Amino acid sequence: MLVQFRSCNSDLDYARFTLFFLQNRHAFSPSFSLADSLIHLLGFLSDSQVILIEEGSTKVIGWGHYQFMNAEREAAPDGETAFIHSVFVSLDYRSSRVFLRGFRYLAEQIQAVNHQARYVEFCARCEDDYLNRLYSKFAQVVGEQEGHFGQENIYRVELSRLVAYLGMTKQPIDGKET
Repeated sequence: MLVQFRSCNSDLDYARFTLFFLQNRHAFSPSFSLADSLIHLLGFLSDSQVILIEEGSTKVIGWGHYQFMNAEREAAPDGETAFIHSVFVSLDYRSSRVFLRGFRYLAEQIQAVNHQARYVEFCARCEDDYLNRLYSKFAQVVGEQEGHFGQENIYRVELSRLVAYLGMTKQPIDGKET
């Protein structure tokens, strides 16, 4: 199984992402309607970065969606925080290896797209013990918020610390895993 990661760059990429997102919207919540999903997509696509996760080069199996933000938590292309809004991988493809390779690719992309980025933030639902245990290994809870699907912990980590934790070295980005 060849899993690869790449940034959305074309209208076709965004169309493939949108279709996959809409087909898998219930992964977030059974009550995430088609209308909610369309409004969500229209609200963030213009100022966000999207990474496609594919098997080979033809089958979308997931995505990563993040946005740069300034200190006031407003969208800013040169913001010092990369906020990861969502990551989703189809159940059949989930593994520690895909998680690690995908997180490395995401960190590489953040560094390549915005040299001002210093922090990475993301959320996990408070009742999700697995994710909270995992994320607390390399990031700290810096707050809580009411999310669309319940109370969430907000995690933050310095980008340099995340890069070290992920064991990254400076290499060209190929986005592929075998």
